Amino acid sequence: MKQKVLGLVGIGLGVLLVTISGCAANRVSLADEGIVSVETVPGKKVKILWTDVYEDDNDVVVYGVLRRIGYSSGSFSIHVDVTVFSPDEEVLYENRTSVIGVPRRVVGKGVDWKRFEVRFPGQIPEGSSIRAVCHAGRHNDEKSS
Repeated sequence: MKQKVLGLVGIGLGVLLVTISGCAANRVSLADEGIVSVETVPGKKVKILWTDVYEDDNDVVVYGVLRRIGYSSGSFSIHVDVTVFSPDEEVLYENRTSVIGVPRRVVGKGVDWKRFEVRFPGQIPEGSSIRAVCHAGRHNDEKSS
């Protein structure tokens, strides 16, 4: 009986992995293809571990993973500002994530990173560059409460 259950679990995991890998294979990394370049700027307390860019329908999606620097106590909130520059260094798009709660780092106690994603409408020209900046404070265009 135990072997039968383990066999069914194994088959289920195999089907799940094939399905997930098939969905992820449709994404083509614009950064890996050399179509765009990506620059990341860490904050005082957070760094961007990695980023990638792909097209989804008629949108360009910039996503990545954040991780806090050091092992200080408590969690805090930040956001990521993402700017797309044309090959001529003109700003094409600017957007930011919603507020992201960054967990504290405790060795062996779960995930200590957070994922972020920003979407831009349309396509961006080849040779464009993207800058992702971790930011903890308010912007001038935000009202204080």
